[in-house]
Amino acid sequence: MKSTSWLGPVFLALLLSCSSDPEGPVSKRFVDDGTYGVKAGETGRVVIPVTAATISVPLGVGTEPLLMIGRVKGIEYRSILLKFDFTVADEDSGKAISSAVLHLPVQVATPEDLTMPVTLHELLSSFSDEDTIAAMPPYDPDPIADSLGRTIDTLDIAGINEFSLDTTVVGEWLSGRRAHNGIAICWAAVPDSASYFEMNAHERKTNPPSVIVTFRDGTSATFAAAEDYTVALFEQGGLNCVGGIARRIQFSFEIAGIPERAMLHAAFLVLSVEKESGFGATLGEQLLLGYSPLFRYYLYAPASADTLSADFLKGTGVDTGSFSAVASATLKMPLRGLARDILDGARANTGVVLQSDKESSRIQRACFASADDGKPYIEIIYSLPADFGGAP
Repeated sequence: MKSTSWLGPVFLALLLSCSSDPEGPVSKRFVDDGTYGVKAGETGRVVIPVTAATISVPLGVGTEPLLMIGRVKGIEYRSILLKFDFTVADEDSGKAISSAVLHLPVQVATPEDLTMPVTLHELLSSFSDEDTIAAMPPYDPDPIADSLGRTIDTLDIAGINEFSLDTTVVGEWLSGRRAHNGIAICWAAVPDSASYFEMNAHERKTNPPSVIVTFRDGTSATFAAAEDYTVALFEQGGLNCVGGIARRIQFSFEIAGIPERAMLHAAFLVLSVEKESGFGATLGEQLLLGYSPLFRYYLYAPASADTLSADFLKGTGVDTGSFSAVASATLKMPLRGLARDILDGARANTGVVLQSDKESSRIQRACFASADDGKPYIEIIYSLPADFGGAP
């Protein structure tokens, strides 16, 4: 049998001659003489200014489990509307009334020792939970008096919050001789900027607002609210994203300064939160309903940049998430493939729109800086491909 002991040294010599060491006999020659002329591509960052505008959206929230009256973070809860089902049982039909009270199931007061003078008014037209009510509906300016002629009542957390009603008016509602379009509970004086009451709505399905009627024969009947609504207004300027009322923010921009050969790695809408003006949920919503205090957002590319078009209100989702609206922070919302699609001409540039992801279900507010260093902008990170030039 022939010996193969000579193969070991030969194989080792071959292995060493093919070393990947950049200073090895093969690779060093290619680098030094320019045969391998690849140079790594550079990475770049572009900051693109945006034009931002707050857009009012016709929307109302009438199906919240809690009703509110007062003021918080620029939101004015002007009035609570109540409409009752005054269907009288056969055995109570025609009975004389000895007293009638409006029961308001207050659950939370902020601050705890808050008191608020209110007046009650008859609505001049009816309403529904499903309506969009963006302003106070017409009502009789003369308040509904109680049996003693008093027209101002006081809400507080310690009392039972039952207010006497004129028995003549209630009797006419029950008999149908007087139209019952609803009752508006209104401020009697403008409350402080951070003071509000929260009470059960009929949607909470426990202890709803009601009118309790006591008849002269000693029996009583309770008529629960069939419809209720919080009339909330928002009139402050600035970049505000508000759920429920509602306000969206339109961001318009032109992508420029990106080399044609660039590979996009990331793109963001960058915003600075102004903590003094925002909130994700009220105290009652957190304690009684378990709502998160975070502001939930939805960012989309609208089907049309025309704010008067119905297509502006819908589009392709870009990002969704949550953040604290009560803490100063810089938010970077990823634009994902939107910037690349715009550059490639695969999508028309209609900008992006930010809205509350709870827009149709509850009121919350986020405010963003609009001047100086806090201005919104688009940030794009890209790199250029490696340069494969060099000696042929």
